[in-house]
Amino acid sequence: MNDTNQNYKIVWLSANKLGYELLQESLSIGVTIDSIVTLDEDAKTVMYDGVSLDKWQEIGKKYGIRTYAVTNINNDFDKISSINPDVVIMCGWRQMLDKKILEWPKDGVVGFHPTLLPKGRGPAPIINSILDENFNSTGLTMFYAEDGVDSGDIIGQQAFTIDRKKDYAQDVYNKVIDAGRILIRNYLPAVIKKAAPRIKQDDSQATYFPKLSLKNNQIDPSKESLEHAALKVRALSKPYAGAYVIGSDGQEIKIWNVESLYQYYQEKNEETA
Repeated sequence: MNDTNQNYKIVWLSANKLGYELLQESLSIGVTIDSIVTLDEDAKTVMYDGVSLDKWQEIGKKYGIRTYAVTNINNDFDKISSINPDVVIMCGWRQMLDKKILEWPKDGVVGFHPTLLPKGRGPAPIINSILDENFNSTGLTMFYAEDGVDSGDIIGQQAFTIDRKKDYAQDVYNKVIDAGRILIRNYLPAVIKKAAPRIKQDDSQATYFPKLSLKNNQIDPSKESLEHAALKVRALSKPYAGAYVIGSDGQEIKIWNVESLYQYYQEKNEETA
């Protein structure tokens, strides 16, 4: 962008690395951000890929962006309600937005979801995409958020592939960041000019990911094939909590790579031989 959007207020809503990287991309192309809203240090929302409050404050100070910290955006709305934004860019935010937040900006809330919507709506998209071998070809969707599960109008999409022979969660995450940079460059200027595409999603083609819990991270060699266990290791590796087995002492043993998993399965097979 040659001209900055001095009279167009953008609120950047994020608490993770994806949002931090895409904020920097936005600034690099000359976009002016009015305010950053991120998580306070005592927020209970778990962000495995989180960026600390002081880093958000640091980039805010560098670029003259006001930074607000909330524990829950819906409960702490009074802290930010006076901003009066034109648009909210939500990128890396795990708290569901109440209707009052969705209706807060004049031009809506723009979100990002790491699948090619309407495929793969719902929670833990990177983890679930690796676990589901039908997601060899996936991508990142930039869309207008609404009161539904990732069902708003699509602005743009950037596809990439998951290499099932070598990609771990961090590899896929890096591809999401690269895709996000492209979407920011291609579509954020159009959002500011109120000229961004609005493509309705075909709900008949929608698929939904299951909600996962930390119990899903356990690998049970007596019940799971080596191939399925390897998927879990790749999907749950850093930046996430990691897959684990239960040792002979009853303690969790984290397994971060498939080589360690193969060794563990081999040892278990030898014990039962």
